Amino acid sequence: MAMPTLREIEIPLLHLVNSAGGEAKPKEIYEPLADYFKLTRQEREELLPNTSCRKFENRVRWARWQLVNKRFLDNAVRGVWKITEKGKQELAKYGLLNKLFPNTFVQQKSMEVQLPQEQVDFVSKVISEVLPDGVKKFPDDFLDSKENIKFREINIPGTLLQLDQYYRNTVVSPKGYFRYQAKNPPEALYIVYSNHIGRKIIEIPEDNLIVFRAVKLYEKYIKDLETELFQKFLELTYDESKAENLVHISFLKLGVQKVWSDK
Repeated sequence: MAMPTLREIEIPLLHLVNSAGGEAKPKEIYEPLADYFKLTRQEREELLPNTSCRKFENRVRWARWQLVNKRFLDNAVRGVWKITEKGKQELAKYGLLNKLFPNTFVQQKSMEVQLPQEQVDFVSKVISEVLPDGVKKFPDDFLDSKENIKFREINIPGTLLQLDQYYRNTVVSPKGYFRYQAKNPPEALYIVYSNHIGRKIIEIPEDNLIVFRAVKLYEKYIKDLETELFQKFLELTYDESKAENLVHISFLKLGVQKVWSDK
């Protein structure tokens, strides 16, 4: 594809930093972003006129600077790009706060880099204590009985889906190639919560009340889970920042997402 603009780079860059554990070095950013934008090797290697600076990497750095100016990224430590609370709030608007950046290899590599094995084991142990039977799955575990529900199907592209920033009843893919106009915001949330990478079809109840109830039950479940995990990690670490980060890691590990419908 054509070289992305600064604006097109901003949210994926913020999402990638967050998925890497909240901070990353520039050299860990360029290739995953180039993969995300499907740049050719020639496009990745293209230089700015009369310089030895790669055009794409330069554009990413400028996008990062714009995120710093918006206070979405922290500029305190040289050579480290770190997301701020305001940056996390911005990701939440897109439904990306608790979704991994769409590149499995990068996700695994980032987790390995950021987390020592003992910390991975620690998170897994706490998750097993809080969720001995595993995490509930949406929508199946939040519907009374599928046998008595009439469904209709919609086709989706099998990629990451999120709510449109401005239209809360519209579901879109990150690059906007896929757009679906839901009947209402709860239905849009139902689609986002039901989606996972590779899924091509989603069944939606025809009864709006069933959709609304399932979404509300799921959001309450996730909010309660978030609180329980935070309290457990806080008891073990005595550090609110660490506890919050461990909850974030737990959600990534569980594949849990949240896009609160009251936003």
